[in-house]
Amino acid sequence: MKSLLFILLGTFMMFAQNNRFIYEVRYKKDSTSKNITKENHYLDITKDDIAYYNRMYFINDSLGLHGFKDYRLTTFLIKKKGNNSYQSYEYIGDVNFYKLAEEPKQQWIITDSIKTSNNFQVQKAITKFGGRIWIAWFSKDIPIPYGPHKFNGLPGLIIELYDVKKDYNFKVIKTEKIPQDYKRLSLESSMSRAIPVTQKELDKLKLDLYSSPFKYVLNESLTLPEGKKLLLDDGTVLSKEELKPAEVKERKKLKAFNNPIELDKAVRYP
Repeated sequence: MKSLLFILLGTFMMFAQNNRFIYEVRYKKDSTSKNITKENHYLDITKDDIAYYNRMYFINDSLGLHGFKDYRLTTFLIKKKGNNSYQSYEYIGDVNFYKLAEEPKQQWIITDSIKTSNNFQVQKAITKFGGRIWIAWFSKDIPIPYGPHKFNGLPGLIIELYDVKKDYNFKVIKTEKIPQDYKRLSLESSMSRAIPVTQKELDKLKLDLYSSPFKYVLNESLTLPEGKKLLLDDGTVLSKEELKPAEVKERKKLKAFNNPIELDKAVRYP
């Protein structure tokens, strides 16, 4: 890893090339559970923008697909170069994308603590953000002021990041060059049809989905016509009698995701 990063170092200052940092992410969706979700997320840095997204988007790009099952209430982030605003794109229901513009700022306390991570000397910094206290280990050898999610503003790439309760843990595990002509098909398709919203409006949309989990599949209808059946994106077929128990199950799943990375934005479901 170290040799590859140093090969890339000469281009980082001017952002002349496209580079991807792959973070292993371990987190607890449900604060009341001991279960840990493990995913890989990508931080793409190009001459035009910065993008942070789940690896599943990349898999879809490589397959030429748009959308996949069980990927609701997830986000990806885009930040254009020269603009402090992050565009947060959120997928709610089966078809609707929404975007929220934010300028996240962290007030970092940079400490004198030094350690080695992946053969790099990294330095410790602390901040409060999103209702949590965070510890970051950044490398001045990689002069990129970004990290996973919306974390930014340090004098080097964030190699490791975790909150003090260890609900979220990020660590760079790999780097890659991105082809100059690479296009994020899934992301760009979603961006083109995203509806601008405020945080208050976004929260209401999530509460509406909780109230009627299948309304997007039912084309905004709250009931299933007599004799008709509902086909879900995972292949499940529901009759009218099976719809209510399935809604209860969906609400339970939505309510279990009570521990988002920005804890102060957790939706308070009934």
